Amino acid sequence: MDPHLLHGMQHLSQAFESAISDAVESAGRLAMSALKVARRDEMLLTQGLLRQQASACMARFESSLKSQWGLVDDKPKSFGSTGWGELSLMEEEAVDQLVAADRIGMSLSHGSEWELRAVESYTAAVLGDPEAGPDRNPFRPAVVARALLAAVDGLTDQAGMRQTLSEELTRALATRMPSCYASLAAEFQAGGLRAQDLRAVTDSSPRPSGGGAAGAPGGAGAPEASGPVGAGANASGGGGGNPSFGSGAGSPGGRGGFPMGGAMLGQVGPQVMGLLRQLHLGQGSPMLSPVALGDAGGPMPANLIQQHRGELQQAANTPLDHMVIDVVGSLFEAILSDPKVPPQMARLLARLQLPVLRAALGDTSFFSMRKHPVRRFVNRLASLACAYEDFSQDPGLGFLQRVAPLVEEIAAGDFEKVKLYDEQLDALEAFVAEQNRLALQQQGQDAAELLAKKEALARQNLQYQQELEKALADLPLPEFLRRFLSRDWGPVIVHASTQEGEAQAQAMRRLGKDLALSVLPKGGSPLRREFLSTLPVMVRSINEGLDRVNSPEAIRKQLFADLLPVHAESLKTAALSPLDHNLLVKRIEAAFGLAVPDEASAIRATAALDIDLEQVFGDSEASSVGLIGEADVAWNGTVDIVLEPDGAPESEPLQTVDISIDGLPSPEAPSVSRGGALFDHLEVGCVYRMNTGDAWRKVKLAHISQGRSFFIFTEGEKYPKTLTMTARMLRRLCESERLRGYESAQLLERATARARAQLAALLPAATAKA
Repeated sequence: MDPHLLHGMQHLSQAFESAISDAVESAGRLAMSALKVARRDEMLLTQGLLRQQASACMARFESSLKSQWGLVDDKPKSFGSTGWGELSLMEEEAVDQLVAADRIGMSLSHGSEWELRAVESYTAAVLGDPEAGPDRNPFRPAVVARALLAAVDGLTDQAGMRQTLSEELTRALATRMPSCYASLAAEFQAGGLRAQDLRAVTDSSPRPSGGGAAGAPGGAGAPEASGPVGAGANASGGGGGNPSFGSGAGSPGGRGGFPMGGAMLGQVGPQVMGLLRQLHLGQGSPMLSPVALGDAGGPMPANLIQQHRGELQQAANTPLDHMVIDVVGSLFEAILSDPKVPPQMARLLARLQLPVLRAALGDTSFFSMRKHPVRRFVNRLASLACAYEDFSQDPGLGFLQRVAPLVEEIAAGDFEKVKLYDEQLDALEAFVAEQNRLALQQQGQDAAELLAKKEALARQNLQYQQELEKALADLPLPEFLRRFLSRDWGPVIVHASTQEGEAQAQAMRRLGKDLALSVLPKGGSPLRREFLSTLPVMVRSINEGLDRVNSPEAIRKQLFADLLPVHAESLKTAALSPLDHNLLVKRIEAAFGLAVPDEASAIRATAALDIDLEQVFGDSEASSVGLIGEADVAWNGTVDIVLEPDGAPESEPLQTVDISIDGLPSPEAPSVSRGGALFDHLEVGCVYRMNTGDAWRKVKLAHISQGRSFFIFTEGEKYPKTLTMTARMLRRLCESERLRGYESAQLLERATARARAQLAALLPAATAKA
């Protein structure tokens, strides 16, 4: 499934799950306040259905969402010849369903109009279609309403109950939709998706195709500019005052921001484009043989932009274009001499000089936005190349052989389309993921699959523990026993249910029930003799159950120590009346009758929770995946300074001022290379410096689990060693700065800092000559 749709489904599912819980509580309150017996029974039945069928209801809700998204087809359907006799009217039930869905959709959207509009602005980016509008928003209330009805229809076939269920769920879900849509829009924004401006265009005057004044430098449509920026752009990268666009980076195309989908970069004059194509033809054919690609001692390509600076500036029309040419030339001068870029990759990056210059001339947001497609492609190539030590053989040579045709397709093709850079980057990411997967498999096991199972098990344990703890909360049981049954015995039931079958799971449920009943008063009743006769068997069975999940010995000792005085007291206390005893037994049976949540619902419900995932590993499993626990790190020890390969100390992280160039749009903050924020910016395939003992080592991030709960690193290239960490452990490493980026900043940020320093040094010299 597309990751954006997956995130959307997770947010909608969380909102629907919360709505189910709210509806259960609401139905209980309505039942207590009902004046008529029929109404009370109806609400109690509603509460029972929602409580018992919550997992199944969630599954049908998600299934309906997937079904609706899978049926989206923008192409017109072709129908064969149809006779009039085949036509029929819609059945009344289908019409009622449409009316009900519309009514529910309106109720859901009533209180979330602004949040929904924010989500709708990302429809084009989510679907990958620049023409997609709000009516195709896959998360619109009408889609959610149909999914809600599908979930309700599976609970009961009684029309009256369906009506009540849909009303209660709609009322509860409507209160959850504003926060759901708001968080979804925030996640899209954090993920780098571009929001469309949904305002209508009110200015009917013709506009340059590039957006703003970039399409016609110095022309009639260009607004006047002041200061060093020159015509066609302003310091904030605005859209030239066009009222149909937002300001700053929000402007699509031109010099105010990069366009989406298959759109073109901002226009560049025909003379410049003609010269760029002539220069490309003059480069000659690239050397793509394995020997040439892996040769570290081959000649380094020339800086074409600096070589032909005079011709390029003569073809350009504005002072801003002249400045862009100088800056991009300085950038590639720094790129080709960057010590962290292997020479083999530097030669490939040199083939992108002209496409990068083309992008910067048409869109100055290239200098300010880290997520600009051209900028992302160049930075990603350099970062991935740092992970390889030897390019004369696989895996380094295989990486170069995959990158070379991707780069050449851009350099030799139509490099005016933004979509081409995104497509090449997607192909590169797929190759790197497959290469990492094969490298992990070569070590004799599929560590990623094992970690996925362990994560699902840990989250099932947590979700079942929370549900069982809630069910036991109002029962007259000692606090220590409630804690043991939910936290320690819950995993035993989950293990039996998922690994040993339903029969064994029922046995573990009965054992938990018997343990809870064992502390009830039983003095002077037949229950006393029955308890004494079954106690040894129960103790032995509890030990055997805890053995299944490798429970520590200390937990059992503490349990039996706490049970001893409670059991003694229960034998002396007068037994409950038969009615009270039977009612209490029913409540305990209901608590242990809760279904174990399936993997999908457990992961969804606990995705935002920080849980201890190390607990689900046995010693042999932890060793096989190279699990590094928090106890394996001397957190109080000192951390040595990091030294570069040439012996110099590690560079300090760049600041925004270090990459700001007067006359160009203000840049975003540089990428994160250390500190707690690094955890949220980790990328598969990149290399990092890690210190878990007394020395720094170079590791590559090879895999991130779907829920970002487990991270697999590899150390070494020829015989890689696997290092696995939980999210909690890795976050702590980042916060203590024991994990740092191998690159102190991304390639273009480092190059911009060097170019800025060079331009600053040239300015006084030019002033002195004048």
